Amino acid sequence: MTSYQQQLFGDQTFLEFTLDSQATVDKKRLLLPNNVSVEVWDKGVLYFHAEDGASADSILLSVGVHGNETAPIEIIDDLIRDILSGKISLAHNLLVVIANPEAINARSRELDENMNRLFINGAHHKHGDSVERHRSILLMNYSRNFFSRHAKQKFHYDLHATIRDSAFAKFAISPNVALSSIVEAQGHLLGLWGIEAILTTDKNSATYSSFTAQHCGAVSFTLELGKARPFGENDLKKMSSVAVGLRKMISGNLQAPPEAEAPILFRVVTEVIKRSKEFRLCFPSSTANFTEFAVGDLLAVDNDYQYRVTNDGERILFPNEAATVGQRALVIIRPSNVAKTRWHD
Repeated sequence: MTSYQQQLFGDQTFLEFTLDSQATVDKKRLLLPNNVSVEVWDKGVLYFHAEDGASADSILLSVGVHGNETAPIEIIDDLIRDILSGKISLAHNLLVVIANPEAINARSRELDENMNRLFINGAHHKHGDSVERHRSILLMNYSRNFFSRHAKQKFHYDLHATIRDSAFAKFAISPNVALSSIVEAQGHLLGLWGIEAILTTDKNSATYSSFTAQHCGAVSFTLELGKARPFGENDLKKMSSVAVGLRKMISGNLQAPPEAEAPILFRVVTEVIKRSKEFRLCFPSSTANFTEFAVGDLLAVDNDYQYRVTNDGERILFPNEAATVGQRALVIIRPSNVAKTRWHD
């Protein structure tokens, strides 16, 4: 246990403190080596500020939006331990968020509702009451506060794991509409981290990464790092390229990238919404993300609605028959050079 960690969390790690329902937040500020300050903003919210802010980026790393996606949580807990022990020297401003502690403690994807559909401004949160709604409001405020401060560039990586296996084990979703040189450079960087595919979409959504892209000016990505498993059952070696990449980025050790295989680009073709409890997927539950289907194949039915493949190259992503009525239950994608976006409500 490092002295800085003890001063912040007593005899606990950052994760243990976050998940301890009896622990109370003391919003103290400590000065780490290399003129980096650290503050506990809330349970699971830790802020690092590089005193040389003029040349620093602002980087938000979030995990645990879904409580059962444990591998990213373990990666971030190790990262914080190494920062506080001095093994990692920060060169940039950093906000670390463990988003949904109560769902993590319950070993559940969510307690009341899907948090990654709740990051939206305005009156949305006046309707309904849940653990996830209250927490998402706090996280949006912390994110606005963090990204409103001066920074050279602003980045958000929201780390997840998928419900089922994927043909591409590690992939990313980009909510940034405009294709800029920064977004393009990030795509090459993610390729170095072992990200095999990147899905782009111009549809506004209520995910955490979409919120920071749309309302905080960040270049944001949702990173999917394999299938969700319980604590202790993750093979973190398979995610080491991402963990190493994040460490290099926050410490300012990025070098001119060597040649790396670029991720395959996909675009969303259609979202299939679950309209009623009669909704059914028409393929086995073992079917992996990115599986390609033939024209005419029936993929989903819901009372008088059905979705059949209409174009070559259509693939499935995030199929979830158990989704709440009114929410997305399936995404149809194609390689971006042939995809045309259209949306089904």
